[in-house]
Amino acid sequence: MTIVADTSPQFTTTLVVAGMGTVFAVLIILIVIFNLYGKLVSKLESGSKEHKKPKMEKSAAPVPMAKPAPAAPAPVVDSSVSPEIVAAITAAIVASEGAGVTIRSIRKVNVGSRNPWAAAAIADNTRPF
Repeated sequence: MTIVADTSPQFTTTLVVAGMGTVFAVLIILIVIFNLYGKLVSKLESGSKEHKKPKMEKSAAPVPMAKPAPAAPAPVVDSSVSPEIVAAITAAIVASEGAGVTIRSIRKVNVGSRNPWAAAAIADNTRPF
């Protein structure tokens, strides 16, 4: 007795459509589940923030203003670094870390003959698994 697989175009088309339909149905179900989970978590977080928020009390006396923090000393800059580069480096650090950062020094680092981006790529691509 030999078993012959059905290779008719109608069977193949039915199988492909059924497989794709199953995959898309599961993806749609997952999307709905994740959306519902996100809404549930955001409602729980907003509910917990309302309970923790202290109530504002009216006071007759004005609250004194806090004194501004003293300005940070200017960073020690290597003479070969231009002021524009110092400003760009400072702006990038403040943008990524926040306004409470103190920069103490900026200096050039000798990286040898290789570009630092190329060295990082080589290190990443030759890293053992």
